[in-house]
Amino acid sequence: MSNGEEGFMADDPLKSLIEELGTRLSNKEHYDIVLNNGKGKQFPITPSEFFEIRINGSHRKIAFVDGGDGLLEESPNFLITINRVYYSLFQGKNRVKSKANSRVQFFSCVTSNVSTTDGTKQISYDTRLFAHSAEDRKFLPAESDLASNIESASVLQGATLNSISRRFAEWQTAIHVVRSELDSGDVLVMDGSLQTGFKNETRYANRLYDLALEKGVIVCGLAKTSRLITESGDPLLARVSEIAEGVPHERWYVKIAEEVSSDDKGFMLAVKFHPKSQFVFRFEILREQFESMTSKDLNSVLSSLAANSQDVSMIGYPYGAIDADRFAQVRLEELNMYKGFILSEMLKSPEWKRLRKYSASLGAHDILNGVTS
Repeated sequence: MSNGEEGFMADDPLKSLIEELGTRLSNKEHYDIVLNNGKGKQFPITPSEFFEIRINGSHRKIAFVDGGDGLLEESPNFLITINRVYYSLFQGKNRVKSKANSRVQFFSCVTSNVSTTDGTKQISYDTRLFAHSAEDRKFLPAESDLASNIESASVLQGATLNSISRRFAEWQTAIHVVRSELDSGDVLVMDGSLQTGFKNETRYANRLYDLALEKGVIVCGLAKTSRLITESGDPLLARVSEIAEGVPHERWYVKIAEEVSSDDKGFMLAVKFHPKSQFVFRFEILREQFESMTSKDLNSVLSSLAANSQDVSMIGYPYGAIDADRFAQVRLEELNMYKGFILSEMLKSPEWKRLRKYSASLGAHDILNGVTS
């Protein structure tokens, strides 16, 4: 009998699985390097390359931008989504009052159309945006920039299309924040990395970067998680945390790479902002700005974030980012409320039976779950 068969026939297969996984994930030396698809330089992750973040008394003003969305109605040929973007302003532990309404809310409706080009069927997606208020409208991207097309028989891949409008609105809101709320030396922190992935997204990111460079505002990205791995095959942030166990600093940063992909404009670090934090985060600074920073400048930025990372709700994670996430999030009870509003409007429409029929084409799975759960 083979080893695989022995594992399958074991009395406790989960115990056998965990024991075997444990032997494969054995301890490795205190050195590693990120697996890099970009052309930029990678830096060794070893205890000697970890640098202390020293808390000082002068804190920079920091803006945190985050977004959330929730699916309200879908069918194979349309999606209706609620989108929300929020920014918060802090200096150290203290909240700074914004000059304008800091929450943007809008609905997006994506519809599909099938056409034939040179004998090939193509599906194009058009997006219409409906702002919650006239004030919110100026924070929204151009609808023409959200259009896309694919060669596929699978219409409306919702998980991706749901987030496009919200992501573009995050960039547009960040541009407003840099223009109206921040001054030279202040810091903007985007949720996630500084990578772009959607068509036309780079144009919005570049507008932000050009404005920030002109005003002297430092652009950063803070990611709670990362799918990057190291050359040893391990998760990047887990390896950084493991190697850091021999580091004497309570708060630290370590350089990871100049870039990890061609669409990433950030210089990447891994950071720990509080001695009691269980978390290590991926942190990026716009590469052009990072390369001109002195070690004192870098410490000033990281120190300001560390001073904001002392709230017990998630110690070691900036409270401004927690605050932005809280107010950008679309909660389940809100989704249910807006779904009720949509149904009410559909019932008033002469086309409601047709719209409900389209929606019902994806609803059988949910009904079955309700029956069998």
